Order: sequence, then C-alpha cells, then structure tokens
Amino acid sequence: MPYLKAKHLSTQGKRLNDRVKTANRKLIYIGGEIRFQSEMDLEDYIDENFDEIFPSLIKIKRQHTVKMQRCDLLCCTKSENQPIIIELKNEEDRGLVSQLTRYRKAILTNKCFEDKIDYSLPVKMIAIAPSFHDDNYTDKEASKFEEDFCFWEFAVQNYHNSGQFKLLSQIYEISYPVFGLPEISHNLDISSLPPFTCNFVGRLPPDYHTDFLKLRTLLLSQPKVKEMVSTTYRKILYGTGDGVNHKKVAEITNTTNGIFLFLWLPTAVNKNIKTPITRFGCVLKKVGNPFSSNSSIEWVVCTKDTINLKEQPQPNTFSGMTRHGMLKWCKPNMYLTQAALGYNHNTFFLLLYLLKGITPPIDSTTREWWEIYQKETDFNLGWFIDLAIQTWNYRVK
Repeated sequence: MPYLKAKHLSTQGKRLNDRVKTANRKLIYIGGEIRFQSEMDLEDYIDENFDEIFPSLIKIKRQHTVKMQRCDLLCCTKSENQPIIIELKNEEDRGLVSQLTRYRKAILTNKCFEDKIDYSLPVKMIAIAPSFHDDNYTDKEASKFEEDFCFWEFAVQNYHNSGQFKLLSQIYEISYPVFGLPEISHNLDISSLPPFTCNFVGRLPPDYHTDFLKLRTLLLSQPKVKEMVSTTYRKILYGTGDGVNHKKVAEITNTTNGIFLFLWLPTAVNKNIKTPITRFGCVLKKVGNPFSSNSSIEWVVCTKDTINLKEQPQPNTFSGMTRHGMLKWCKPNMYLTQAALGYNHNTFFLLLYLLKGITPPIDSTTREWWEIYQKETDFNLGWFIDLAIQTWNYRVK
C-alpha cells in the first residue's frame, strides 16, 4: 500500500481527520469562475443543506445503489410521496438523460422504500449542474419521459471571500472560503492539516513550512486535486489518484538525497495525443527553498524515479535522451526548446495555447514572440509551477 488512507488511522485519528476535513472544505476560483473543488464537495454541501434548499422534498438516501446503478439522491415529495431522483454535476456533462433513465429503470424494478415512496406516480428526474450541454436537451426531446426531466442550473458566487449557492433564483450561504482568488491569502496553520499531511510536514525543516503550505494551497486550489501521503511519510502526491491511469500535477519527495519537487509538464512526443505530458524533477541551486516560487532552478530532470544528484552531467557532456525526446538533464532555459522542437510539433501548439491562449494556425508575429520568449525564459521555479497548473487545468476540462 504505497499511500495512506483514512482506514489506516486509529479511531481517534479518524475523528480528527473528519474534523479537519470538514473545517478545511473550500471553493476554488478557476478560469474566472468559482466552483466546488470536487463533485463530492458539491454533494456534501447539498446533502447537509438539503432541507433548506429543497423544503418540499424528503431525502430518502444519498448514493443509493440498485443493480449497479447509483444515484446521488433518492427523494420523494412531502405532499404525495412522488419519487424524485437528483443527479449532481460539478461541471457540464452531455450524458445526463441516459444516466437518469437508467436510474429510473433500476428503482422502478427494485422499488425500495415502498413505505415512503409512491411508485404509482411518475418518477421525476432532476439534474443539477452549472451548465448543460445541448446534447442533453436533444436527448430529452427524444425521450418518452420528456415531461419528467428537469434541468436546473446552479451558480456559485463570491461574497466576502466565502461562497453563495444560487439555484432557482434562491441564494444560500456556503460557509467555507474561496481559494485562488487574486490577492486573497488564507491562514496557513500546520495544526489545521490532516494527520497524514501534518506528519509529512513535521519531517521538513521548520524554515520550509510556510512556503510548503503556500504551494499546497496553490495545488489544492485546482479542480479534482487530492492530497496523498506515502506510508513512509517521505512522499506527498497531488492528483486524482496514485495509479498509472490517474492524472497528477505535482509530487514532493523528502529523501536522504534531498527534497525535490516533481511537476507534470508538457514534453516532446511524436504521437498524436491531446496532452503530451511527463514527470519532471526540479533541482534547485544550492541556496534555495524547494517550495519557494522565487527559488532558482539549476536542472530540470525528466524521470520517473527519484533524482540522484551524482548523475548530473559534467560541463560539456551529454546527459542522454529519454523516450519522450527530452534530455534527461537539461538547463531550465532549454526546456522549451526541447519540449517544442519543430514548429509542427504537437507540444509546440500545446505550449502556445497554455502560454498565450493561441491555437493553430500560428501567425508570424506569434512565431517571433516564441523565438524571443523561449530564449528569455528565466530559471525561476514559479514559472514551472504555473505551467504545470495550466497544463493540469487544460487536462481536466
């Protein structure tokens, strides 16, 4: 088991972890919008405020599973006990009609909670999301249950650095803060960290703590990012999960060779894939905090493994190439040249999109800007962190 989970905590630790998790829930500001950090956070909020948001409904069960189908909320009306299925989405989804139709079939086949629900009445299917793809309206029109579908859009607004949830012209308070708002800082307190994270931070030099917490806040301000700590407390990972098929944005290792920050960045590829990325480690110059965005990078290392400083190339020597077409060890100002080799390269277009929001075709002015920019890219760690976050947000859309 490479990463720790709540089940590895003692009973007291689980209680503490639950308190910390509840106390540290947040909204995130991303792409000019405020949203819940994950769909689970949206579900938690709706679940905890159900009676206020839906005063005419009775909540029967959350995450009700029947015949391998799981609906977010199974409810009924207070007046007639009419069955209601609610599906919650934190982002636009084009397959809601078929999803809700499957749930409808499952609950009508099983007819759970017959003492509370009147199954002789039509099943109302409600989807709640920040926006709806046009395909959902097309599918709804084509469905024989068209009259039983409801699409309700919600919005999350900022109000004094906390949130407001708007649904059906009504506004409800969200008590937790918004991360990622420009020029808004948050209280960085180690005592408020989850137990596993607190143990990891306790093994870091004390003068690194503040910058680590700032970096952690920045990473956790991205959608869907989870924090995972290894069983040795020597590694902390930020991504959707630790498996090979999970997306990652950053990893920090604390080993006898030193403390290293790894970032998933665009890399040179010859395949036609949408987001060419791989894992790069940042080796700082000898004077530098590994978590400070102002630190200067000495090497960018393309690797799946931990970094062995003894392997760094000597002056005027060649470090060797990876299968991604990158030098294993390269100077930070050479990264862009390596990643975007050739103007017809996939990574070149991806980098231009991330850096300037430009998609092909590329005009001569942009090409001139690129020639100058890649030569002037400095050695600042913050630049690489920002690119990793831009890449992450591009990948999770």
